[in-house]
Amino acid sequence: MKVSFIPAIPAKSVAAVLTIALSSTMVLSGCQATKGFLGKRDNGSLAYQKSEHLKPLTLPAEQQTAPFVPLYPIVEAGENTLPISNEAGKQYKLPPPQRILATPATN
Repeated sequence: MKVSFIPAIPAKSVAAVLTIALSSTMVLSGCQATKGFLGKRDNGSLAYQKSEHLKPLTLPAEQQTAPFVPLYPIVEAGENTLPISNEAGKQYKLPPPQRILATPATN
């Protein structure tokens, strides 16, 4: 006599669950429509544009310090006019790569 404690699952139910799981995985991972929805989140890549200058450090008059030489000078270049954000205005958008065509070498 064979006794099993595992309930029998109908083959139709297993097939239905597998079909739903497989199709939802394919839709959510490869569909271009989900990229539009998920691409509108704010990842903080444009936060640097809202940065402000900090006040310089003030030390006591008797404090000896080395001369300050900035590694990267800050240049006042004016307002940024490049379109670098996505449609939602929340993420940095890389420009599309430029296509380079090979030309035959001439002697």
